[in-house]
Amino acid sequence: MTRGPGRRSLCRVWGAALLVVAFAAGPSAAALAAVASGSSTGVAPPGAAAAGAGTAAPAVRAAAAVLVDVRTGRVLYARAAHQRMAPASTTKIMTALLVLERLGPQATVTVDRDAAALRTGSHIGLAAGERWTTGDLLRVMLLRSANDAAAALAGAVAGDQSRFAVLMTARARSLGARHTRFANAHGLDHPEHYTTAADLALISRHALRAPAFAEIVRTPVWTLVRPDGAREDLENRNRLLGRYPGADGVKTGSTRAAGNTIVASATRDGWQLLAAVLRSDDHYGDASRLLDFGFASFISRRLAARGEPLAPLDAVVGAGHLVAVPPADVHAVVRRGATLTARVALRPDLRGPITPGTRVGTVEFVEDAALVVARSVLVATERRAR
Repeated sequence: MTRGPGRRSLCRVWGAALLVVAFAAGPSAAALAAVASGSSTGVAPPGAAAAGAGTAAPAVRAAAAVLVDVRTGRVLYARAAHQRMAPASTTKIMTALLVLERLGPQATVTVDRDAAALRTGSHIGLAAGERWTTGDLLRVMLLRSANDAAAALAGAVAGDQSRFAVLMTARARSLGARHTRFANAHGLDHPEHYTTAADLALISRHALRAPAFAEIVRTPVWTLVRPDGAREDLENRNRLLGRYPGADGVKTGSTRAAGNTIVASATRDGWQLLAAVLRSDDHYGDASRLLDFGFASFISRRLAARGEPLAPLDAVVGAGHLVAVPPADVHAVVRRGATLTARVALRPDLRGPITPGTRVGTVEFVEDAALVVARSVLVATERRAR
């Protein structure tokens, strides 16, 4: 059945319990129509690399790189994303996440001798027996990239770095980072210490959900007050902060084996993208070009609102007073210029009577009739009077 402009066109195939909705107008329809015209976008599932219509893929010099939408995990660009590589100090993203989960930002840490003795690479000069808050050690670790701070935090959680590294690897695997193994908390080179661009992006997305972590990595300068009262201004080593529009994280790194690495995030109009760049001779340039590409080629939108009617339940005996709705907002990142279709599949075993709140089916939002960019269950609710 096709209706005039400003209405939804519904194609019903009740034998298969399938309802295809091609949006033309209305609350979600307006958003989808905007996507099709190039003024709006949605989101695809993790692992789906894509290129924007009419926008050339960025010239990336890194050995491995990935660009993802932070909210949904949709992969917008990938290059050797699953190749094992040394992460250098981007390791400290996982360290910080685990410390915040195990200790929180307000716990007190007493610096042990092993951490105080660590003077390899970047360090802050901790002294054995000093007492620090985890929050201050996290800032020193993430802003100054202090390896001794990472070691002190590892000792506080697990007793030593070896045991902490086992916890790091296990937590990474639980997040879905299956190609990552940690041998230490700071990222100094080790033959059994590696990750991938895709895994690093996944870990970073989860870390950014922790308010304390997100606040630290977007801080340009912080004044450290040492236990003895000495003060020192620590500048964030991420040079994109204050220079790249919307930059708000997260961590850089460099070792002989890893080369230059960076995980960089930026937020515009509430939409956050994240680039992970491994082994690059132009890591800031690569991250900037990836973020530029994402913001220019894709767009983030709410495709359906919580409780928005997406399909009638007229065909179910005794359910004519009900409609199928998503129980939560449905968001997606969509390629600019793409055509979106909503495909509603109702459960073939539905029988009346049905009570509000019953799960009645699913909806998929499909980009260019090929890529599923968002999914949601549908539940029954009372039809609103017009």
